Amino acid sequence: MLRLLILAIVVLQCTSVYAQPLREVRGVWLTTNGGMDWPAGRYDESSQKKLLVEMLDRLAEANFNMVLFQVQANGDVAWNSSLQPAMESLTGNGSRSLSYDVCRFVIDECHKRSMECHAWVVPFRIGSSRNAARYASNKVKHPLKSHRDLCVLYSGGYYLDPGLPETRKYLLKLYKELIEKYDFDGINLDYTRYPGDKFNDASSFKAYNPGKLSRDDWRRANINEFVAQLHDMAKKVRPGIRVGSAPIGTYKNVDKYKNATSYFSYQQDPCQWIESGHHDFIIPQMYWNEDFGFTPNMVTWVNNSCKHPVVVGLAPYKLVDSKWDVDVIIDQIEKTRRTDGVAGVCFFRAEHLLGNNPKIKRL
Repeated sequence: MLRLLILAIVVLQCTSVYAQPLREVRGVWLTTNGGMDWPAGRYDESSQKKLLVEMLDRLAEANFNMVLFQVQANGDVAWNSSLQPAMESLTGNGSRSLSYDVCRFVIDECHKRSMECHAWVVPFRIGSSRNAARYASNKVKHPLKSHRDLCVLYSGGYYLDPGLPETRKYLLKLYKELIEKYDFDGINLDYTRYPGDKFNDASSFKAYNPGKLSRDDWRRANINEFVAQLHDMAKKVRPGIRVGSAPIGTYKNVDKYKNATSYFSYQQDPCQWIESGHHDFIIPQMYWNEDFGFTPNMVTWVNNSCKHPVVVGLAPYKLVDSKWDVDVIIDQIEKTRRTDGVAGVCFFRAEHLLGNNPKIKRL
């Protein structure tokens, strides 16, 4: 079985040769949001554990060596936290705490199989008011209730405002709690960006922009500051932990393609996070085919990664949802293996690797 040895040295400057891992990364996102991958509507401890063991056994048999386990979804979490309630998708009832230590179990089971386990977190997105209402009777309040002053409504869902210093302080306290309690091999950031141009942050922009930056530059600076603070805190608490993220799949547009971009569309600059020494690796979500520039976008990430290896996020779910032919994914895997600076791949998501669709079984 391939063992994961990835990104052990933080490269602070963009002058070294590519720091290739000793083994190819074969990762998978394991989704708990809505129980989609796990626990899939099972709420008793024995059934949840049995299902997870079965999933990890199958992943290990297929030579996977990295699991990104979702520990936060919409202002709810997969551990008994003092700051956010336990996920209803794990407890079956928003008023309950977890009946067993889910993160401890997942980490231990991954490590038994020589698989790394990374905590997948979603900092700013906290979901709809309907989602928050599920936790109304929980002793640990949902952030829409406990920190309403930090929340902004955007397109039917709420987000913590990244421009507020109190938002960053709150999230750092939450993640310090997680990292102190568990020996995850890494922490991986998802949705660490602004949700869209029309996000209503006029008041925080006015109050916390002493440098009179443009709106986009100010937003990028806010995200950069959060990532830097998270990185420094995580490394202080647990020096061996690796800090990474899963950014939007296009960094800045290239050639003829007109994709939404990480940098311009969502004020997310993961290449700055690497360059400044506040990131160990990235897994861009490259969920499209060559019609949208898979290869030139992959090369762009590599060229802007400051010599850090890039793990490419792939979309087997599109074999089902978009009726891709399996050869699209197989071809993408082969392209990543031929590209210097690419460390491996990560698949979204576990169900689309372990399900019964005949096309997926060919992967």
